[in-house]
Amino acid sequence: MTKSKITQTFTQSMSELHTWAGLVFGWLLFAIFLTGTLSVFEPELTHWMQPSLRSNQVQPIQALSSAELKLRQLAPQADTWTIALPQNRKPDLEIGWKKGKATLERHLDPQTGAVLKVRDTEGGHFFAHFHFELHSGKAGLWLVSLASVVMLAALVSGIAIRTQVIKDFFLLRWRRTWLNVHTMTGVFTLPFVLLITYTGLTITFFMLLPVVPQVLYGSSWNGPYAVAAKNFDRPRANLPGELVPLTQLLPLAEKELGEGSISFIRVNNPGDRQSVVTFFRKIDDSIVAISSRATFDGVTGELLGSQTTWNKYVQIYRSLVGLHIARFGGYPLSWLYFGAGLVSCVMIATGLVFFTVKRRNRYSRSTELTQYMYRAIEALNITAVAGITIACAAYLWANRLLPLGFNDRASAEITFFFIAWLLTLFHAFYRSPLQAWSEQLRIAAGLCIGLPVINALTTDVGLPAAIARNDWMTAGVDLTSALLGILLAITAWRVTAKQSNQQHPFKKTLGWINPEQSSR
Repeated sequence: MTKSKITQTFTQSMSELHTWAGLVFGWLLFAIFLTGTLSVFEPELTHWMQPSLRSNQVQPIQALSSAELKLRQLAPQADTWTIALPQNRKPDLEIGWKKGKATLERHLDPQTGAVLKVRDTEGGHFFAHFHFELHSGKAGLWLVSLASVVMLAALVSGIAIRTQVIKDFFLLRWRRTWLNVHTMTGVFTLPFVLLITYTGLTITFFMLLPVVPQVLYGSSWNGPYAVAAKNFDRPRANLPGELVPLTQLLPLAEKELGEGSISFIRVNNPGDRQSVVTFFRKIDDSIVAISSRATFDGVTGELLGSQTTWNKYVQIYRSLVGLHIARFGGYPLSWLYFGAGLVSCVMIATGLVFFTVKRRNRYSRSTELTQYMYRAIEALNITAVAGITIACAAYLWANRLLPLGFNDRASAEITFFFIAWLLTLFHAFYRSPLQAWSEQLRIAAGLCIGLPVINALTTDVGLPAAIARNDWMTAGVDLTSALLGILLAITAWRVTAKQSNQQHPFKKTLGWINPEQSSR
């Protein structure tokens, strides 16, 4: 076989891999990338979805005093206390306690210590959770990992078959075709997508294949952090002991970990002679996403030990985690990740659209069964791209529209997300492709643009009020939503204009959805 023949065969194989793997997993990958992009601003989304948690910033020692006083009142006999101090991107004060198997949490006003009524919601955590396991537990984690492997294969095969277009990218020979937009955005985000995909696979490795580290470390393996972390905890003595005020320990902890760096406190066995108080350092100023800590005797205040250094393997692993979650670079890095994530979504979406556009005329002359298969692919493309965008916006709308006293409100918001997504699937099959694209993009645009409006109508933290009180976490969500809505509206307008100038060969819907229209 000649060299040119081998090259041609290799290129053809890479093309087939890129095309079909990209199609089958592209629907899933768009959902993963979109929710992952939104989860970059998980703290801001959670803050927006809990409008009652608005208070002025206070010094950490004042917030800690309020939290400790409330825990002494509410849970003096608890096994464990936890305190999450206000931070830049999480400005509320949260306490928790555990007694036996029961765990309770409360949000407090950091100034007064009063318990705040908070609407039940998963907040931005839902997007992060869906991003890495599709809200489906271990099965979802396997699917996401498989999709990540396919993404790496698609990147490699895409580079192999699009060398000329890659050259055009650097020579600024950009053309507005579906293929060129797909390839150009792919080249532009290639380092980001490689980074995110590889680090994501690394994070899930220990979750999916625990047998490997168990062989190395034994059956007691609980993750790299547990292996490398020093243990300063002590068993309960079942003898009374007066807990030293936590505000007295805070300066000592800051001496070990850095002034103003404490984000979390855990108290084991409060009220017992063997009580232990551990202060944890924040992780948003280091690429190594691991929290250093200092532990004290809860009765005497004596330093039991601290850990600010880790072995090189844990540092490497947690650095990969830090690169994936992007908490270390502040808002500049978050916006960089957010923008790159959106462009990556465009890359995936245009690839899906290019698959159908390239084959549209060919399949219009095929058998009826083939036409129905192709029509189903068109509908799934619409649902995977426009549909999940509607579902994400609907999730935020549900947070504002559901009654505050609604039973299991957090689950209801998530149910709203999945119902909205399912409805877009039915709509995509019912309408012709260009109509479905146009209508769903317009719905998504309306929901995004209307989000600041519904926020202002249903709460007292609307955009004008948020700006007035310098609450840019809330205002940022409103403004970003409105901007995305405008971009979606422009896209919908262009699709509508294309619809009026083009007769789609698959304008009819699937017969089993709408028999009357299909038979015309």
